[in-house]
Amino acid sequence: MEPTVIERMQVSVSGTGSHTVVLANGFGTTKAVWRRILPWLEQRFRVVRFDWPIEPEHYDHLRYSRLDGYADDLMQVIGAVDAAPCTLIAHSMSGMIGMLAGKLIPHSFDRIIMINPSPRYIDDGRYTGGFSEDEVAGLIKGLDDNYMQWVENFAPVVVGAEPGHPDVAEFARGLVAMRPDVALSMAITIFRSDYRDRLAGFGVPTTIVQSTNDPAVPVKVGEYLHSQWPDSRLVVMDMEGHLPHLTQADRFVQVLEQAL
Repeated sequence: MEPTVIERMQVSVSGTGSHTVVLANGFGTTKAVWRRILPWLEQRFRVVRFDWPIEPEHYDHLRYSRLDGYADDLMQVIGAVDAAPCTLIAHSMSGMIGMLAGKLIPHSFDRIIMINPSPRYIDDGRYTGGFSEDEVAGLIKGLDDNYMQWVENFAPVVVGAEPGHPDVAEFARGLVAMRPDVALSMAITIFRSDYRDRLAGFGVPTTIVQSTNDPAVPVKVGEYLHSQWPDSRLVVMDMEGHLPHLTQADRFVQVLEQAL
């Protein structure tokens, strides 16, 4: 028997409240990454968390070669737990996943809060994505050559802390939980993606939360997305790293208080 979406994506529901908040993870993290903001959310909302499929028996390389496969998963989760209309809090890759889902089922979202999202990571003419073609090629090659060494190097940079810091160790644990071939496939899908031509027509009210010193997503990307969406707001957090909900949880809750 095929597993249900609840089983396949390890969906959990907690908290109280008439409105549902759905939390969507970024690359290399599990639903545990939300633990520092979870108590605040659970006191106010019904909270839905899940994990993107990374187990080989659930990970379809063709399906997840585009973020559309993930958007379909997200829509299935929302339907399975009767979450609509919900607030989506989406980190990193999940920002564009939320955008794709929001264009297909706009009435299922009251609002979306995107944390350091990017429609394209590679520079292109006047567009600043943060990486050159060669840098992305090197990142993917390093992952493919020696995954454990790549994790050791990648985690401190993305978190914005010294090696050995508990937050770096937590992020690294999520990366290590992935089989290297799955991590490679996901990294290619993410870092070689370009969704700029699909931004038009997205109308869900959106708050873009952007770190000032994010090694993966420069502030100019947040400014670019804000310029593309009339019903959007850009909040810039003065901080290091790509995961404010993990490393700056108290300050991120203040952003949520304003956005929600």
